[in-house]
Amino acid sequence: MQRIFIGIPVDRPAQQQINELLIPIRKAYKDIHWVPEQNRHLTLAFLGKTPVLVIENLARSMQRAYQQVSVFQSGSATLCRFPGSTGHIVALVLKEDEYLAHLFHITQDFLAENGLVCDRNPFRPHITLGRIRKNPLLKIKFSQQTNINLQVNKIMLYQSTLTPAGRAYLVLKEIEFAQR
Repeated sequence: MQRIFIGIPVDRPAQQQINELLIPIRKAYKDIHWVPEQNRHLTLAFLGKTPVLVIENLARSMQRAYQQVSVFQSGSATLCRFPGSTGHIVALVLKEDEYLAHLFHITQDFLAENGLVCDRNPFRPHITLGRIRKNPLLKIKFSQQTNINLQVNKIMLYQSTLTPAGRAYLVLKEIEFAQR
């Protein structure tokens, strides 16, 4: 059994935009454990502990599921606490556009075809940037509108391992989208 999820990696230009956005927040709030750049992603489906044979089947069938998806950009976002104003996650919540919604639905259909239970929660596309530590009731309030030019040009099947140093992600399968 391995902990896995399907997600969109954050491209280099978007990483730079996020880093610039976080400069004043990193200085102001010391009780936030920041997610390393290489771990930033937008999750489309978290599957949790999954048998190895199921993972192998998913990896083999991903290309077919995403073969019609073209590269797109997503941008309008809000930097805020997640999932609500008292949540322990600092996230960049993207405005769900038709392209992200379509990609989410393709992912849900793909998982259902493979006999996996789909997430019943509403899709709230977000990139986790940090986790509030020590005091979850810390009075951190912010809601900052921004435009992040997230280039969505691939999707990945990740393995997530919890380590003493935090989460470590291993890419099990990468699918590049077609150019428009």
